[in-house]
Amino acid sequence: MKKLINILTIASACVTSVLIICTILTSYQFIYVGQLFYYYMPIQIGVAITMAFLALRFWVNERGIKRIGYSGVSLLISVSLLISMNLVK
Repeated sequence: MKKLINILTIASACVTSVLIICTILTSYQFIYVGQLFYYYMPIQIGVAITMAFLALRFWVNERGIKRIGYSGVSLLISVSLLISMNLVK
């Protein structure tokens, strides 16, 4: 279970990195990757998913106060990104 969570976290971080690069390249008109990348929504979704996986990873791997603190902060960031995405359209 721990290995699966770690692999999903790393894969999610890699996908989010690609989303950030594509969004920056399209926003600053270096190259046209796609109309989806004109806005920052793909970055918000990618970071929210990555932070949710990180919260799960911290919950499984850490012990004591770190388990609650790190998981809580990661989950708070994930939820706040999803809420702000719905507020700003």
